[in-house]
Amino acid sequence: MKNLVLISVASLFALAASAQTATDNQTVNVTGPTLRIDLPSQYHRMHPDEFYDYIRSYSLSNGATLAVFYRGRQMYAEVGDLGRHEIVAAAPNVFVALDKQLKMTINLRGDTDASGELIMVVPRKQLANGSLVGGQRLVASFR
Repeated sequence: MKNLVLISVASLFALAASAQTATDNQTVNVTGPTLRIDLPSQYHRMHPDEFYDYIRSYSLSNGATLAVFYRGRQMYAEVGDLGRHEIVAAAPNVFVALDKQLKMTINLRGDTDASGELIMVVPRKQLANGSLVGGQRLVASFR
């Protein structure tokens, strides 16, 4: 009987030791939310006077400037000198570029104050030394 108890206790220690070494060899991958820029299936119809409230420059958290403007009947957004993108309203305060390179949420607070978020695909550029930079997603907020 003593041997049976001793064997049980020894097997518990062996099981605990093997469980501890097994977890050391395992890795856990944690992924964040996927940043996707998708065109809406239907655009939000926005009257020119509604869009007019969004026309201004916004200072981004990374030091760049987001400009929202229109030319003719088309709405555009441009970050710094990275090129303009024609945008459509996905919701009353969410805009998406038709080329899927930019998405922004703008929360207006009065005539001069706003907050929001910008997701943009930064285009790749070749430097003088031949290396490529850019080609990643930029996420910036503004206030």
